[in-house]
Amino acid sequence: MRNFIASSSLVTSLLSSSLTMSQVAIPGVKRPAEGSEHQHGSHVECPLPKSAMDVLQCAMNEHPKVRRARFTAESTQTLTAVAEKIPNPDLDVESAFGNGNASSLDIALLQPIEWGGKRSSRIKSANAEIAQMTAQQKEAQAEVVIQTIQNLHRLRQLTLESELHNDTVSTLQKIISQQSARPALTPEQQVALSVFRMSLADAKIRQSEVFEEEREIEHYFHVSTGHSLDEVRAVLPKSPKAWPEISTQPASRGPSPSVAEAIATRDFSEAELSVARAGSWPSLRLGPMIKMGRNREQNENLYGFRLMMDLPVFNLNGAGQEHARAGLNKSQQLVSLTKSEEDHERAEQLKIYRSAVQALKSAPTLEFIEKDFRKGQTFARRGIISATLMIEFHRQRLDLVRSRNGREMKALQALWLLYKYDSRIFSESI
Repeated sequence: MRNFIASSSLVTSLLSSSLTMSQVAIPGVKRPAEGSEHQHGSHVECPLPKSAMDVLQCAMNEHPKVRRARFTAESTQTLTAVAEKIPNPDLDVESAFGNGNASSLDIALLQPIEWGGKRSSRIKSANAEIAQMTAQQKEAQAEVVIQTIQNLHRLRQLTLESELHNDTVSTLQKIISQQSARPALTPEQQVALSVFRMSLADAKIRQSEVFEEEREIEHYFHVSTGHSLDEVRAVLPKSPKAWPEISTQPASRGPSPSVAEAIATRDFSEAELSVARAGSWPSLRLGPMIKMGRNREQNENLYGFRLMMDLPVFNLNGAGQEHARAGLNKSQQLVSLTKSEEDHERAEQLKIYRSAVQALKSAPTLEFIEKDFRKGQTFARRGIISATLMIEFHRQRLDLVRSRNGREMKALQALWLLYKYDSRIFSESI
């Protein structure tokens, strides 16, 4: 079969068309200038980042999910002061008049007495609710950390993938233009030209997918940090070179954010049960009183104490205690369930992490892929490989980079989930 051989002039023009995304406009894909749609002032904006950690710290504090959790936690900070308040005394006055000059006046000052642990259990419940809201804020921050790190690394990958797509599109456009200008094509050349056109359409679709993914990441950083894509792109982290070793058994570092939230919920349920138990004690009010009476013969003043209390005749708040006890049992089960789920999930993520890292170690590096590609360009420049083979070389390079990026993202996701389970997520750096 006759080979479709590229001439030296054609290959040279193809090589010169391998430009970056910023240098070549791709028909069918409209790319606005970076940051052109970024509206300052529409969201909270952190100071201009100097490193990827600055972006991460900003997102940890200003992401809408974290801010909502923080607002909720801040609104509970006054609960302890409310619970600690001492009830005000009651003034009880009773006056009566009879025939003639007969009259009576009773005055009592009654102080509510909180016994049975009512006040202490109320304070315990307030503190437990504050701790619960704080734990929920930490859990939200942990989720944002993982999402932000993934988006930072994915944006770095998309920058390279976009350039490779653009290189392939530019090369295909040049080949199609050159071949279409020929006065006559052999059947093999006509089929090859059709293949080039289909490859160009596929490359443009993939380029559009990259563009849309970039826009999603741009929106994420705009909402969570107020930064434009250009500002974030200037401080992107590098591709990991050395992956840390993760032991099968984690070191004891305390509960993870998810387990800590479950424990805080359990503690709150325990405090609510204490409140329900204290509620079984009757309300008691005690204080001094004076009884002043007057009749036709004399005036008479009496002094003493008045006691008022509920009589626990119909109930001892048994229903309230049962409800609180059921809530406590539920929260205790949730703590055990959360720990068990994390243990199983940690073992699974560790397998995924080690498998992805092993695949990355056995796969060629980006530098090696690019070195191999430049070698192929040398052969193309000498006119000893076909245009069809050159296009296949472009496609294989892009597919290999995408596959490698996919394994890298899987390893990063598993690594930071392991950091979360091991209570290291807030102490590790990018």
